Amino acid sequence: MTSASVVLHAGAAAVCLVWTVLVLAVGRGTAALLLAASCGVAALWAGATALALMTGPGLLSAVAAVAEIARWPVWLAVLLFLLHRVAGARALRMIRIFGAVAAIATAAAILILFGRHLWPWLVDEATLARLLLALMVVLAAENLFRTTSERDRWHVVLPCIALGGLAAYDVLLYADAALSRGMPAALVDARAGLTAVVTPLLAVAAVRDGRWRRDPPVSRQVVFHGATLVVAGSFLLAVGALGEVLSLLDVAWGAAAQVVLLALALFVLALAASSASARSRLRRLVVDHFFTARYDYRREWLRCVEILSAADDPAPAEHRAIRAIADAVDSPAGVLLHRDPGEPGLRWAGSWNLPHAHLGLPAEDPFLAALGGGTDVLVLDAADPAVRPLVAAYGQLWLAIPLPHGRAGLSGVVLLAPPRAPFPLDREVLDLLRTLGQEVAMFLAERRAAERLVDERRLAEYAKRFAFVAHDVKTVSSQLSLLLANAEEHLSDPEFQHDMLVTVRASAARINALILRLGQPGDVPEVARAETVAAVERLRGLAATRPYAVRIEAEETVPPAAIAGARFDTALGHLMNNAAEASPAGEPVRLRILREGGQVVVEVIDRGPGMTPEFIRDELFRPLSTSKRQGSGIGAWQARELLREAGGDLAVVSRPGAGTTMRVLLPAAADARTAFPEPLRGAA
Repeated sequence: MTSASVVLHAGAAAVCLVWTVLVLAVGRGTAALLLAASCGVAALWAGATALALMTGPGLLSAVAAVAEIARWPVWLAVLLFLLHRVAGARALRMIRIFGAVAAIATAAAILILFGRHLWPWLVDEATLARLLLALMVVLAAENLFRTTSERDRWHVVLPCIALGGLAAYDVLLYADAALSRGMPAALVDARAGLTAVVTPLLAVAAVRDGRWRRDPPVSRQVVFHGATLVVAGSFLLAVGALGEVLSLLDVAWGAAAQVVLLALALFVLALAASSASARSRLRRLVVDHFFTARYDYRREWLRCVEILSAADDPAPAEHRAIRAIADAVDSPAGVLLHRDPGEPGLRWAGSWNLPHAHLGLPAEDPFLAALGGGTDVLVLDAADPAVRPLVAAYGQLWLAIPLPHGRAGLSGVVLLAPPRAPFPLDREVLDLLRTLGQEVAMFLAERRAAERLVDERRLAEYAKRFAFVAHDVKTVSSQLSLLLANAEEHLSDPEFQHDMLVTVRASAARINALILRLGQPGDVPEVARAETVAAVERLRGLAATRPYAVRIEAEETVPPAAIAGARFDTALGHLMNNAAEASPAGEPVRLRILREGGQVVVEVIDRGPGMTPEFIRDELFRPLSTSKRQGSGIGAWQARELLREAGGDLAVVSRPGAGTTMRVLLPAAADARTAFPEPLRGAA
């Protein structure tokens, strides 16, 4: 019996010590400290008793006796503290009475403990003093339970049951000792086992008290993984104990059974660790008992943002939108129904782990009527006629989370499959789902706006190219009109006939090139920069086709310019035409080509009326803005755009009454140089 007593008390001490550490880890405040002290004094009593049984009477026996007496004042302090917290000033008188009686009984019990050798006749009074202390704890537990309201009783019921129950057992034990003049060894040993079994209730009580006040200062992940290790360790201990029992039976298959049990235990743990349902159940169990709030909202927000903004995630945006909501309630699948702009109904937008049924809901569908304004999460019932088509198309469904977005109202809805493990829906969960629904609605709206912006940019690019082409067509039309005007007078001239054929052929080729350019998706500046032109030779060719005088001045060495030939011709052609229109009659347009650093500069100079700085800043390069009667407002803008796309630019130097200089800046080709022995001066 001594060996069994030692094992029982040592085991009780170990268990109480573990729960003491856990209470200190998860609890906060005075109540948690008192509950930890309750577990700690029980651990001290059980441990000292085990050591005293092993070593015999002595100092450890006295420590065990004092610890046994100290249990009741500590337990009473816990109950009186909770009583004061729930009853306030109304319980002060009762608390004082309990405290005074307990102090007297404790002092008497300790005094008798150390003076029994001097006063042997006080031994019976020692039993009565301990009986009184235990009885005070029972009465305090009963008063606390009755005083607490129904709403707050959940927080105090476990301390009342645990401490009141242990004290009630002590009352029975010492009452029997007072009557029989002895304490049965079986009842004494059973007290150690009962303490080990009941102490976890104090740890849960500390957790509940923390939920009453605040969350424990530990990470949810740490608590979850710690609980996982505790469960796994307990399971392995149970398997090991069973294997030890089999080995003690001394049967032929005992060793084989041990190996099978260990292997089976490892398989079970591997399956449980890989099971999302098992993890979900354990996580919910831990959260419900250790935390005031079901969610760590900072972590939930970061999780949602990470899922929605994952640029490297190959999953479609619709899948990420569903997962951002589904992961919050451990749902393994879902469907997104979205509303297109201007459409009253909903259409299928994507499915995650559910069938891809392209189901559309018209505006008059009863399910949309049930959603209403999209402010409430709906729990779906498969028997509801409005839900049956959805269940038939996608399978079993659980929740409908609306996606409200600003003034647009309901932009869609996410339908979720049932969770992996039973998931209670309280107000906190519904509020989180509504918040996530709004976030997903904003994500989808932003994505749709970005897609529309890309489409609009494509249309704008096409419109710009169309405007360029229209302007070039106008230039070709002007050339052909001039040709027709001179044809009546010079048609019989063979040289004019030759020039007419050359002009018509060039105009036709240019129109075909413009049509081809209009049909292309767009010009790529890098491709344009890969081509080069000899600026002087190109300008001489352009000047030869102009019906006005052009004078070209060039430096001795001018490198090729990095720009496509067609772009160069179009940009410089516009600038030359504008300069000719601005110049007085008979005044030539001057072209000066030079090199400045790594750039080729072409200056188009006229002697026109010039422009004000305000006109250059506000009107010159404004598309479709023109001061000419038959102008289109495209030429200067198109020229600058073509030059900028090639890596160059266009600068304007002008003032009223002093003419205008348009400075064309183009990057010079680094691998070629064009040399001219002398400045070219010519006119056409």
